[in-house]
Amino acid sequence: MFDNPRSDRIKRVAALSGRSARKKTGLILVEGPQAVRELVRFAPAAIKDVYVTEGFVSSYADLTAELESATRWVHIASDQVMAKISTEAQGVVAVAEAGKLTEGSPPREGDFVVLLPETQDPGNLGTLIRTADAMGASAVYLGEGTCELWNPKVIRASAGSVFHLPIRKEDYFETARVLREGGVQLLGTALAGDSASLDALLLGALAEKGSALSGRHAWVFGNESRGLSLGEQEACDQLVFIPMRGDAESLNVAAAAAMCMFASSLTNSVSAAHPVSAAHPVSAAHGAGEAS
Repeated sequence: MFDNPRSDRIKRVAALSGRSARKKTGLILVEGPQAVRELVRFAPAAIKDVYVTEGFVSSYADLTAELESATRWVHIASDQVMAKISTEAQGVVAVAEAGKLTEGSPPREGDFVVLLPETQDPGNLGTLIRTADAMGASAVYLGEGTCELWNPKVIRASAGSVFHLPIRKEDYFETARVLREGGVQLLGTALAGDSASLDALLLGALAEKGSALSGRHAWVFGNESRGLSLGEQEACDQLVFIPMRGDAESLNVAAAAAMCMFASSLTNSVSAAHPVSAAHPVSAAHGAGEAS
């Protein structure tokens, strides 16, 4: 049992909550039963070490068995050690190799992808990734201005969805160019003079009258405070706004994105769409990028 919270090993694990240690070691910290469960089920080869408390082993016997099947390096830690490593652990943390989570992941089947040029809040990024996963996005592309993917808060907010679908960090404008050349329409959320209503796009798609949602498309969601810059808007084929019928002036990016991605998911479920497969144009042009 690890029972000394001041040991060098435990200090090194705890340090992974900071970006500098993650960048130096290439390791990340995965906290809590839900995120660790998704890690062991979707990326077991990335696991380096797991630390569990005796209480966790008693409460999560099935998950403990999965962990022990995936790696021999499951360690019992005292409650004091676990508290030193993470205040969000709920009895379990895993140390994983980031490189093994980003290598060779082709886009999965789906009709839309998500581009996030400058999402800066870790909680928002995790929530957006979780929603993209739930609504069937084939991949998520992070711009250079987006916060670090492997921030523990991103992983927690995603509820493990960071391990489910390809997530790559690439230049936004280059990604937009390659997507458009591949026949993917870029839909950016912004209220401008030529913006289309999300209602109109969805109703047009459901009525089979022709809509950007009916074919391959990419949603582009802007920065939390500034939205999409003029340049980011100009890289899109169509700008889209969400009608406000109550007294609220606007929605936060996570809420707006959820509505847009649900519209795509609903369209896909009731119409014959053209899937974005593993031969996705960005995949073919760039290969597996590095989410850093």
